[in-house]
Amino acid sequence: MLVFVEERPETMQIPEIWETVNDKVLSIKRLKKKYTEYVRSHFIKNPPMVIINNNTKWKIEITTRVVKEWWRKSRTRPRIISIQVLDRMIETADLMQTEKDRYDTPGIKTVSEFENRCMIEGELYAIRIAVKQQANRRFVYYYGAVKIKNRDNGNSS
Repeated sequence: MLVFVEERPETMQIPEIWETVNDKVLSIKRLKKKYTEYVRSHFIKNPPMVIINNNTKWKIEITTRVVKEWWRKSRTRPRIISIQVLDRMIETADLMQTEKDRYDTPGIKTVSEFENRCMIEGELYAIRIAVKQQANRRFVYYYGAVKIKNRDNGNSS
């Protein structure tokens, strides 16, 4: 379930995601399957869905590549359910850096790292997004959620 946090200025317009009652009873594997189907039905289109990033004004395609990376690297429930705001996170993310592809992947000119924020199950997470640039397009390659440490006690999960 998606809501927007608006009570505190520091969390203004940060999406907040909660597991549904039905999600809570699912195993990790079944939860991933549910949200893979969600991503495929909402974001994977032919031609690819294009999101314009507000910060850079770049057109960024959502393709199956991001789904494959997300599936492979998502092992926690918060990271899995965070995929439902993929489009909003791309649209409102801040560009952190752009570099030459360190793996010299054929056809890839640069890799850009973006960051955003999302509340998941009441905890603040950094949403990290990697976008690869080819000669005539940019596409999202990596999407992940990392819990931001609590400033009061330094704990994270």
